[in-house]
Amino acid sequence: MTKITAAPFGVTKNGTEVSLYTLANGKGAEVDICTYGGAIVAIRVPGRDGKLVDVALGYEDASGYENNGGFLGALIGRVGNRIGGAKFDLNGKTYQLNVNDGVNHLHGGFKGFDKQVWNARVEKDEALGEKLVVSYFSADGEERYPGNLVVSVTYSFDDANELKLEYRALGDQDTPVNLTNHCYFNLNGQGTSKILDHEMTIFADAYTEGDAGCLPTGVIAPVEGTPFDFKTAHVIGDRIDSDFEQLTFAGGYDHNFVIRGEGYRPAAKVKSGKTGIVMEVFTDMPGMQFYAGNMISGDPVGKGGCVYKKRDGFCLETQYYPNGMACPNFPSPVLKAGEPYHFTTAYRFSAE
Repeated sequence: MTKITAAPFGVTKNGTEVSLYTLANGKGAEVDICTYGGAIVAIRVPGRDGKLVDVALGYEDASGYENNGGFLGALIGRVGNRIGGAKFDLNGKTYQLNVNDGVNHLHGGFKGFDKQVWNARVEKDEALGEKLVVSYFSADGEERYPGNLVVSVTYSFDDANELKLEYRALGDQDTPVNLTNHCYFNLNGQGTSKILDHEMTIFADAYTEGDAGCLPTGVIAPVEGTPFDFKTAHVIGDRIDSDFEQLTFAGGYDHNFVIRGEGYRPAAKVKSGKTGIVMEVFTDMPGMQFYAGNMISGDPVGKGGCVYKKRDGFCLETQYYPNGMACPNFPSPVLKAGEPYHFTTAYRFSAE
């Protein structure tokens, strides 16, 4: 059964206190979540030798999250990933969003959900013990999005070492919503190595092609015969620097995969040969962004004094396909006024 404890995690520049919540399951594994950005700060799970390994990149305190980019571990919204030209048409009106990624809008804008301090509460659960609920109110016009939006994410961590995120939202106007989490994983242990030796399987037969700015064009391309074919396990580093236009555009993998099937289902499986840690990803969202940390700069100093560099972590961000407002063949990210938004993603850890 999971027990949750809270501790101070620093203060923002405007004086807001930030808390760190530790979810400890009955087997001794732990997950740390902070209220700044609702971010996953640490995931400590056993390797094949039984010793706990922290497999998530993060910072020592709130100032690290406030002062650095990269979205480490953070909840992303109102719309994760890119919106072309930072604008969209909805109900006969054009909305111009804030531009923060070339000519595009990325991960919610200048001050997206990752740069907000979320409210938090601990809830009792008969099956799990305790779970953490973080919530945020996004006001009409924030980052130029229409409508008020109430958002919550429930974090639970069970004795099977499964970290589950349940996303909910409700708005009073039609608005695009595409929530995700931007945790950077390294199953060798955070700050110890690059992730190029990890074995990756992605349960997808297609991916969405991007332009030179990593913005999906609307083309859904088969993975067969390309470096994007992870239908069977491949080492991430084997093909990441191939002479393939899509990889050249993004400097490696930074693409949305079309997850096979519908409903709650497996999306990916990753393994570290070094620690034996296996991570399985499950979701009921249609897509998942595989980002191989190509743009990690080496500037931010993370936990334990670790300096994170290029490809020291990877992200698996469950989502609607990026740029969905401009691509009518993509699943629509529009949340209708008064209709509930609810989806689930889980990261299950084991060792072999």
